[in-house]
Amino acid sequence: MSAGPDRPDFAALLDWLEGRLDPAAAERVAAQVAEADERTRCTVDWLEGFLATARALPLHEPPPIVRQSLNQHFARWSRARAELDRRPREVHAQLLFDSRQDLAPAGVRAGTGDDDAVHLVYTAEEGDLLVDVYRLGAGLVRLEGQVLLAQPQEAPIFEASVTGAGFSARTRDGDELGRFSLRDVPEGHCQLKATNGLITIVADLDLVPGDPL
Repeated sequence: MSAGPDRPDFAALLDWLEGRLDPAAAERVAAQVAEADERTRCTVDWLEGFLATARALPLHEPPPIVRQSLNQHFARWSRARAELDRRPREVHAQLLFDSRQDLAPAGVRAGTGDDDAVHLVYTAEEGDLLVDVYRLGAGLVRLEGQVLLAQPQEAPIFEASVTGAGFSARTRDGDELGRFSLRDVPEGHCQLKATNGLITIVADLDLVPGDPL
């Protein structure tokens, strides 16, 4: 409730009703209430009802064990909330293997048939990211990925997203082996992110169409 020059505010009304004002201030508020508008009178009526209910239902001091349990519960809730609010740690993986390039010195050509895949391996301290790239035609590819964590007991299921020039896609079809799939990804340069809620592994993909792919 906003207070005007002749209208007491909410705090003044509460102090007046509970007898916390000095005589001069109490007399001034009483005069203002006597000449107040309907909104102020409704506020006074509500406060009187609230105070009457509070007096009829006094609060009791809880037993010490209850207070201790509530404090412990609040501490656990605070830690859990802080954990939920924490953003996953983001790590950038480095390209370790590209079958288009690394098989060439051995005289092996990757992607010789429609069902052949280009194999990409990225590595980071937290784990490795494997991506197989399958050409679908019409300038699109399918990505079949898998995350192999260095600590496999930590949240093995990943969701993945990919972003490129004028394109973005996301999938939540990850399984307990860290695998995921993204379809109809345009050929070109894009960035892949795979996250399990604790860490996000980021990899820059080169899907530019060409002879190897």
